[in-house]
Amino acid sequence: MKAFINCKAKEFKEGTRFIEVVKLIREAKKDEPMIQTIVKKTGKDNIVFVLNGRVVKTHEYESFEIKEGDDIRWVHPYFGG
Repeated sequence: MKAFINCKAKEFKEGTRFIEVVKLIREAKKDEPMIQTIVKKTGKDNIVFVLNGRVVKTHEYESFEIKEGDDIRWVHPYFGG
């Protein structure tokens, strides 16, 4: 089954829960300097996760199963310019 993470196609097996995607993203990003700085300051990464245009709250991560074509986005809590 194919879903999209920040517009990139990713294959998932049937029954994959949203929490598994959250863990996958957090593991992939944990060594980024921005994330490390945020964790040092706040104790957590503060990444925001969005499923099909809707912000998913932390207590909801276990509630959702990934479906074909889902649009999953994540954003850093800091933006520069």
